[in-house]
Amino acid sequence: MPNILVNKDLCNKCNTCATVCVTGIIMKATDNSYPEVPQAIESNCMKCGHCEAFCPQQALILNLKTEEKIKYESSESKIKAENLALYMKERRSIRHFANKPVDKDIINQVLEVARYAPTGGNAQTVKWLVIYDTNEVKRIAGITIDWFRTIQEPHPFAKYAQYQVAAWDKGIDTITRNAPHLLFAHLPYNEFMDDRTDAIIALSSVDIAAPAFGLGTCWAGFIKMASELYKPMQDALALHDKRRMGYGLMFGYPLYKPVAIPRRNPLDVTWK
Repeated sequence: MPNILVNKDLCNKCNTCATVCVTGIIMKATDNSYPEVPQAIESNCMKCGHCEAFCPQQALILNLKTEEKIKYESSESKIKAENLALYMKERRSIRHFANKPVDKDIINQVLEVARYAPTGGNAQTVKWLVIYDTNEVKRIAGITIDWFRTIQEPHPFAKYAQYQVAAWDKGIDTITRNAPHLLFAHLPYNEFMDDRTDAIIALSSVDIAAPAFGLGTCWAGFIKMASELYKPMQDALALHDKRRMGYGLMFGYPLYKPVAIPRRNPLDVTWK
């Protein structure tokens, strides 16, 4: 089967598809032909869909899961710049969560948004681990505290670890902040390169999308560190040795919602 399907009734041979093709494998249309991918180099296709996305006539479709093509009017996806700016500036890390679980269908909707996050070479290797049960979330927090208990002077993190342990022993959860759920993005293990960029990008998409679904998030840095250095945490998260933890978020419904935007350092840009 060809990599691209061209509707000859719509195609005006503008060759936008060939121009934007990331790997340059689409042959331009001529007076006697339409855009096509030569069979000999079809395997070079990244299946990124740039050709389909940028076709101004909507005459071309990538021959991949064609039944899942999203149909929409371009006006439906337009957001005013000022509205987007306010939405993103209003985003806050949530550290107080309502005692209310998030429906799994809503979680799937958020992850569906993140499924479209960019990945290197369109590899799409990011997978997800959702710690849904609140008791399991608490167990993960407790394992993180157990790791903190192993950290002693002169470790540079020792005093901070002691503070976390003391708070936990008083019944204060500074690890997961009483969040009902945890979300982790993980990647294939690569012994030659520890690059977790794709997972961070995917989680950032979740982080940005979450407020639109009424949810709040906070990056789970302590758990991420424990997952790298503490075997009991690695066992608890149960990733096999061919997958590597990228990063994680705690999430749920915010107990309090932001109504103002705090200041930040001035923009610092170098132009060359």
